[in-house]
Amino acid sequence: MDASSRRRLLAAGALLPLDLLGAGELPGPGGGAVSPSPDLLGHLDDRVARITADYERTPIAVTAARLRRHLPVVRSLLARDSLPPATRLRLHQVVGRLAALWATTRHDTGDTTGAAAAFGEAYQHAAEAGDATLMCWIRLWQSSLARKAGRPADAVELAAAGRALVGPGTPSAARAAAIEARAHGALGARWGVHEAVGRAWNIVGSLTADQHGEPGFSIDTLHVLTLSELSAAAYVELGMSGAASVYTDAAIHHLDLAGVTGLRSMARIAAATAAARRSDLDHAIDLVDEALTISRDRPSSVIAGRARRFVGEARGYVGWHAALDDLDDRLRIWHAPRLTP
Repeated sequence: MDASSRRRLLAAGALLPLDLLGAGELPGPGGGAVSPSPDLLGHLDDRVARITADYERTPIAVTAARLRRHLPVVRSLLARDSLPPATRLRLHQVVGRLAALWATTRHDTGDTTGAAAAFGEAYQHAAEAGDATLMCWIRLWQSSLARKAGRPADAVELAAAGRALVGPGTPSAARAAAIEARAHGALGARWGVHEAVGRAWNIVGSLTADQHGEPGFSIDTLHVLTLSELSAAAYVELGMSGAASVYTDAAIHHLDLAGVTGLRSMARIAAATAAARRSDLDHAIDLVDEALTISRDRPSSVIAGRARRFVGEARGYVGWHAALDDLDDRLRIWHAPRLTP
């Protein structure tokens, strides 16, 4: 970007949220508005990419605050009547991705109703933009919501619908297979879990380094460490602790090196569940305690929910245990932040 473009961005950005720097319209001749310039659209794309990449390393309330500032600005641009078709498509994609991220913050703070509505809006924008990757990603989140609501058959169908939207050899197809495996696990369909997990790993084995991306939260890529956590979760759902341990044991150390908060915690809770089923309760409790410590500055309802599920299952194995009571006490005061609409 040349110096003149930067000056125009700064001038436009004075009227908008400071961290958007020009996500609005530039003044045209006579003070009228013109369509967003390629520089501004590129800046929006960069902003979406940065929020996505930082998602697991940033407190959820901070991410939500950023999205709450950005979304109205981009929606106002999209509301203009005189946009060129190509510009409108790009803005639909930006709004779709921002809305999908907003939906994720809602999910991670336990607002499943708000998450479902926001994912629905995001899907409409993704469809308008022809963003098949985002459409698939949203269907997979809707699959997870259905599974958590006790509708595993719907969860399988939604995961398959997401897979049908993308190419068979893509990161999205691999992620869809892993989410489908989790839904099959909830149904108790052992063959379905094995087949879907195997399909996911076969796809990931053929991806390029760029398609692998980095471990952690992503829409467009799928890293092998992320797939390890997803695979472990599917086998935990199925009740196959040994198979789950294969993935968690290999992933925990490398996830620690990568520093992705959510995945580090979720992998530990999956490993803890497997350890408890092997009657290694002390190690299991240590792992869950570590998971809560790791996510202390980024609490989420996902981590809390998995930890509470661990406590409930572990009590079913051993009955009363002082360390489980201590863990339960910690969970009572370990809350995800509440977000305003």
